[in-house]
Amino acid sequence: MDATIARRETKSHGLALFASALLLWLAWLAAAPAAPAYPELTGRIVDAAGIIPAETRASVEQKLIDLENKSGVQFVVASVPSLDGGDAESYANGLFRRWKLGETKKNNGVLLLIAPNERKVRIEVGYGLEGTLTDALAKVIIVNAIAPRFKAGDFGGGVARGVDDIITVLTTD
Repeated sequence: MDATIARRETKSHGLALFASALLLWLAWLAAAPAAPAYPELTGRIVDAAGIIPAETRASVEQKLIDLENKSGVQFVVASVPSLDGGDAESYANGLFRRWKLGETKKNNGVLLLIAPNERKVRIEVGYGLEGTLTDALAKVIIVNAIAPRFKAGDFGGGVARGVDDIITVLTTD
């Protein structure tokens, strides 16, 4: 009889440990940050925030097509309504990877990310272009070409000028 009681106690102790572990795991899942809601890649310009005027969109899109045809560099401009609580660098990196920008072997993609509600801009570059479009050059483009126009409310002008400057860096020796 004592053996039967001992088995029941061991069994109930094991169930209690399992239930505790399960509750701990569920609590961890609930506390873990949710993955950002990335927009779908629908073209060379993904304007989920609705900030790029049609005329800017048309001219910039043609420049991006020409760049890709001449050099193989896949350059996408994306605006998002929110970074989903994350920082611009992490969001841009995740979006860049999700969209798999650039040629696989050359890793030559470029992403210009704009999050107007958080007032953040990020230029994300594939490893194959890091020697050409460095972090320092990306910062200069953002600070001198993009940000002043955005601050003045000219999103179209900021996007157009930023794209022009990035293309110049990528195509000039």
